[in-house]
Amino acid sequence: MSPSPLDTPEGKRRLVRVLLFVSPFGFALAYGLAYVQGAEPWLALLLGAITVAGCLIAAALVHLAGSNARHALIAIAILRLFMRR
Repeated sequence: MSPSPLDTPEGKRRLVRVLLFVSPFGFALAYGLAYVQGAEPWLALLLGAITVAGCLIAAALVHLAGSNARHALIAIAILRLFMRR
């Protein structure tokens, strides 16, 4: 098996840079869509902040764990599925 691109410092750096770059756009998109759909401004801000927090947490996981970050992100996704019920 070939090593994951996230096992190299350059690969990790690129993905972290992309996640940090995308987070303000995620905030704007989440805020804008929530506001257009009639959400109260404070709820739209909260949704935007949660979006930014998700990007920052993903960037931190990739920076700290590299290719093993996918296991943590998959575990979080599975926990979210169970928390909805």
